[in-house]
Amino acid sequence: MPIDCLPAALIIPGVMGFVVFVFLYAGVVLPTIWSRHPERRKAAHCTLDMLLKARRGLRRIGR
Repeated sequence: MPIDCLPAALIIPGVMGFVVFVFLYAGVVLPTIWSRHPERRKAAHCTLDMLLKARRGLRRIGR
């Protein structure tokens, strides 16, 4: 199905979700893996852990 046939109500949330994913990946996941500084790796790891725990909490609520 060509993208111009999809309604904007489907395209906009998908694009926004993708943008949020890219920002989280670039800002949290990559520093957790690639930083040369142990303090930055630890801080990024803690942030990633908090985000994952929050996501799991939303799943339990029913989202």
